Amino acid sequence: MKKTKIILLILLVWAWPAGVNGMENMFRNGVLHFDYKKEDLAPAEAAARKQLEKDLAALVAIPAQERTFDNTILGYERAFDRYGEALGMSGFLSYVSTDKAFRDAALELQMQISQYMVDVATRRDIYRAIREYTDAKPRLQGEEAKLVKDMLIGFKNSGMDLNDKDLEVFKALNKQKAEYIMKFDKNVQEYKDPLTVSREQLAGLGDDYINKLEKTADGRYLVTLDYPDYVPFMLNADDASARQQLEYKYNRRGGEENVKLLEDTVTLRRKIAHLLGYKTHADLRLKNRMAKKPSAVFDFLKDLEKKLKPMAKKEDRELMAYKAQKTGQEVSTLYPWESGYWSNKYRKEYLNLDSEKIKEYFPSQVVIDGMLELFGTVFGIGFEPADIPTWHADVKAFKIVDAQTKEVLAYFYMDLYPREGKYKHAACFDLVSGEQKPGGTYQKPFVAIVANMNKPSQDTPSLLKHGEVETLFHEFGHVLHNALTKAKYSALSGTNVSGDFVEVPSQMLERWAWDKTVLKSISRHYKTGEALPDDLIERMLAAKNYGAGGQYLRQNFFAQYDMVLHTRARTPDSTKLYFDLTKKVRGLPLTPGTIPQAAFGHLMGGYDAGYYGYLWSEVIAEDFFGEFAKTGLHNNQTGLKFRREVLERGGTLDEETMVKNFLGRKTSNKPFLKSIGLSK
Repeated sequence: MKKTKIILLILLVWAWPAGVNGMENMFRNGVLHFDYKKEDLAPAEAAARKQLEKDLAALVAIPAQERTFDNTILGYERAFDRYGEALGMSGFLSYVSTDKAFRDAALELQMQISQYMVDVATRRDIYRAIREYTDAKPRLQGEEAKLVKDMLIGFKNSGMDLNDKDLEVFKALNKQKAEYIMKFDKNVQEYKDPLTVSREQLAGLGDDYINKLEKTADGRYLVTLDYPDYVPFMLNADDASARQQLEYKYNRRGGEENVKLLEDTVTLRRKIAHLLGYKTHADLRLKNRMAKKPSAVFDFLKDLEKKLKPMAKKEDRELMAYKAQKTGQEVSTLYPWESGYWSNKYRKEYLNLDSEKIKEYFPSQVVIDGMLELFGTVFGIGFEPADIPTWHADVKAFKIVDAQTKEVLAYFYMDLYPREGKYKHAACFDLVSGEQKPGGTYQKPFVAIVANMNKPSQDTPSLLKHGEVETLFHEFGHVLHNALTKAKYSALSGTNVSGDFVEVPSQMLERWAWDKTVLKSISRHYKTGEALPDDLIERMLAAKNYGAGGQYLRQNFFAQYDMVLHTRARTPDSTKLYFDLTKKVRGLPLTPGTIPQAAFGHLMGGYDAGYYGYLWSEVIAEDFFGEFAKTGLHNNQTGLKFRREVLERGGTLDEETMVKNFLGRKTSNKPFLKSIGLSK
């Protein structure tokens, strides 16, 4: 998942915490700093807002006949760059700081900024200034033309074609929406409801897992809802009742308040879309994406659902038969607290795969070193430790260097381990976008991977499940997309591409985590130093598509749920819809009383009417990967072509053009279907 700066020119609310592009106050001696104090946040923003108002007033005052691309279009962008200078990384720190008081202060200020940005994005005097330039029909090409095109779409979707009365309604709706989104995110981030278990209830889990759990005063153990606690417990704990209790707690994260926040936000989005002249929120969101319209998304998902269902039903029958065989009981369905556990046991027995044993071959440092060497070779870059400030002792920093010229291209950080108050998922944060500065120099991007993998203990290093290795490769794809950009303008750099294309590089990089040679190079048993054995690799590859039907059908459900929410004429009961659609698409029941959508952050955090993009882009990614498979996965020439035609381009070209430039043709879904065991 990527978390990137949402450009004010294109969307409605500036998403401050994901990164801004101000330079001077963000940097000391050319690198970012992170030592902010909560009491400094509000005064810094007030001063920055005052300067922004001066800059915008100067922009508006330029006589129409004197307007140029530089003083009007770039003048608008640079005004917001300067605004960001005073805010620095304090917004990003609201996701990663250990100081709750700072996080709260940053979130409160973020809400205020979001409200202010709605006002700025809907100022008619600014829009008139931009239109004075564009109405003169300037002859623009390339990136300049793309920047202006996206800017005008952004202004349209900011309500600039509305009458004064409707514009005020539009602004009020957007301010309310921004507040709901931030409250939703905070509720998930700070939700705590751990399960207290006895030592006996931890049967099936290894000592390394148990030793990391916090203990209560009476000697019992606390299993939190964070991934490193939750996932191993659900896969390995023999106590079905304990698994059921934990799954119930997990799927109530965010609470009933978040259910209401989600439904109210869906309602606000629909009202906003109607004001702008769109039939639905999905129509608004897809206007500037590859899919273009909701019907194309539904057709894509329904076609895939039809192909996946027989595969998923067969998998479910086999797993239910396996559970019946082991328990001696009749089994007619599987609940969420059962599927992962019995699937894991099946894998261990029949596929001879134990994820806990496999992770012993993947110390995180070995994986990181191997990953950097691999993709350094493929894409013509090198990585060096960087002695620069970070926000926590666990964070590691690197320089990305061009292999030929030795030029430093970018910096990136890795913050891999969980801690109190930290962002709960895995994501790439675009801290500073690459762009050409007024003096002609190029601003080096700064990018961060934030994840929640197992921390080292006294006895063992940090060990990654193979799925976590895939996640690391995935997020690193976002890093390279941001870091290797050569776009002139920040609004078009890195991952500022169509929402249904943004996951393509990251999903493509995951494929290397399944290559035998790569698995050898990134694995070393933490005790013996032995690389992953050939027979174990063969079993992993043979089992690669085990459960793929159900896995992709589940993704299909998420995408359909998102699209239904954002295309209905009225906001549905989100819980009833979740349960009904799960049964229809996935064919398995959910746990009564749960509210999984209350923690479905994608629906609130930028993937609304866009979750389908994961599947959409995976089809493209598999087709791209096929080009590497033809020439060799370490082939530098193919890697440099991908770097040149996709990674460096950012959003400077239409995505269909980038696909054709790399593949030499339109994309096909055949490689994807073949990769998961479906040939039709």
